[in-house]
Amino acid sequence: MPVEKEQIRSKILQTLGELDRVLDVGCGNCDMVRFLARELAQEAVGIDLRADLVHEHLHSERDGSERTARCQKADAQHMDEFADGHFDAVVRRVLKEGGTLFIADFTRGETRWDERYFTPAEARAMLDEAGFARISVRKVPGEHFMFAVASK
Repeated sequence: MPVEKEQIRSKILQTLGELDRVLDVGCGNCDMVRFLARELAQEAVGIDLRADLVHEHLHSERDGSERTARCQKADAQHMDEFADGHFDAVVRRVLKEGGTLFIADFTRGETRWDERYFTPAEARAMLDEAGFARISVRKVPGEHFMFAVASK
């Protein structure tokens, strides 16, 4: 059974909780960024090489407060527009001290898109080498999909 969108969203909510700012690298059509804004973050930003520009004001599912969802075309290897320590959750240089990195991604062997994927062991090694702590990498049984969580 393929990993469903709701499984991913549920795992994100369980892992991250309420945040000020979150970054989704590889945001695709911006659906996840909208979800992150409605469910957990005051500001959710997404970047993707193929993203269309999106800037929306949404309301929190929890308390009705106004939230921001923004997606833009950008390369994950060139995130100079974001200050070091800007985000509560996601990627290394822009992740603040004590922040959480959450990865929900396909693993090597997935053939839907022509992209480079890693094995869970490779993901764990890269996180360790990058200086992350409390690393947890779990492959979804029977699927080419994994969840990884680590702290800066």
